Amino acid sequence: MTTRATRNERGVILIALLWILVAISVLALSFSRESFVEVAAARNTRDLAQAYYVARAGIMTAVYQLWQKRITPAVRGVELSAEPNPIDLGKVTGQVGGGAYEVEIRDEWGKININFAPEEQIRALLEVVGIEKQEADIIADSILDWRDVDNLHRINGAEDDYYQLLDPPYRAKNNRLDTVEELLMVRGVTPEYFYGRRDIGPDGTPRDLYGLSRYFTAYSTSNRVNVNHAPLPVLLSIPGLPPDVAQLIYERRLAKPFQDINEITRELPVTLGPTTLPYLVTGDSGVYTFTAYGQQQNSRARRVIRAVISLDMREAGRYKVLYWNENVPDL
Repeated sequence: MTTRATRNERGVILIALLWILVAISVLALSFSRESFVEVAAARNTRDLAQAYYVARAGIMTAVYQLWQKRITPAVRGVELSAEPNPIDLGKVTGQVGGGAYEVEIRDEWGKININFAPEEQIRALLEVVGIEKQEADIIADSILDWRDVDNLHRINGAEDDYYQLLDPPYRAKNNRLDTVEELLMVRGVTPEYFYGRRDIGPDGTPRDLYGLSRYFTAYSTSNRVNVNHAPLPVLLSIPGLPPDVAQLIYERRLAKPFQDINEITRELPVTLGPTTLPYLVTGDSGVYTFTAYGQQQNSRARRVIRAVISLDMREAGRYKVLYWNENVPDL
């Protein structure tokens, strides 16, 4: 005959066993989650590594195609000009090793030379990319102070007396910028202003904000702008160029690049004044920025590589890498 005490003991044991089962289940679930996270992390690391080599392959392919285009005889080039080569429009896409790449190509003449640009053009660009006037005044004055040779700062600028108070302290360059990344050391230039970010415009369409790294260069040899490669904000910053004319030039060159500057006035209902003409050019500089996006199939992991490369017959490999960055934010 089962006593009440025996039944209580069995009840306690049953409850204990249930708690043990719950604890084992929790441990198993926790282990399963940790295993899933580790597997996902390992897969992501693998995909990023593969995407890196896909992006590198994209840059090398784009360099080769651009080089082939540059050595194509002029007569043959005229025959091919009826339908623009994708590389003329600044983009190369392809697949390699189970992944896909997309490479954006920008002639360095399609940007504003940060060392030669006049003050009005710098201020115009800062306004066009969406930087508030107060911040834009600080950035513009500080850029001018950074590149000039004296230690006297403008009203909103900065020289050694400002930079020496930072942690860690450093001195103003007071000389030409060697790379565009130097702007990150200039007062007022934040990583967001430099790299940019995606935003939604008033009409609901995606747009790029800021992104000074896309619009300034330290590698061109003049302050002229290649209209076939210039982003719209760069065209809008050109002295004396009305916004509607800049828009017309931009839309036309997306469909068909201009052969020469005179073609702009021949084929578009525009007039270019003497203030604007000295800033415009259609010829290539021979120095290009390649921004490659590499991604494996069925993976969201993506790598971005940005390089500045000079195509030069005098180089043994026919090109020379001036700048290489494997840590570009994927915006």
